[in-house]
Amino acid sequence: MKSRIYSLLIICLICTGCVQTVHSQPLGKQIARPHEEKIPVAKAIKPESPKLKRLKNGHYRVIEPWTVQLNGKVWRVEAGYQCNGITAPKAIKQALGDGVDKSTTWAAVFHDWLFTQPGMTRNRADRLFYDLMIAYRVPKEKAKLMHTSVQAYTLSKIFR
Repeated sequence: MKSRIYSLLIICLICTGCVQTVHSQPLGKQIARPHEEKIPVAKAIKPESPKLKRLKNGHYRVIEPWTVQLNGKVWRVEAGYQCNGITAPKAIKQALGDGVDKSTTWAAVFHDWLFTQPGMTRNRADRLFYDLMIAYRVPKEKAKLMHTSVQAYTLSKIFR
């Protein structure tokens, strides 16, 4: 029962993120609210695509070393790294773009890997997740939605 409440909370927070992206004013006349943070677009050429394998349990394994150049830094994910990628129910994962050939999955795998790095904060990892999606040319609104989702997931962990 408790996990269903947390799931509902996450969905509500995700929907809140969706509502923030709807604009009631013409595009040229949008007013930035003081509590909204402008997330800069990543300054990178489209990063290389990783070689991933989907495992029987739905998780992913990096099968060849993967180098990500992002925001002036170089990150190297070693072959053999495993994670679950997009953390969501199956239907939502599919809607967001789950698969070895999907840039949203690549960004999610990178995001998970970042947490294995010394000194990495959740906030920084979440920001790099967003930046990588933009670098992979994921539509900005979808990248914002997914960024809001990972932040909602973090919030749900606080209430556990």
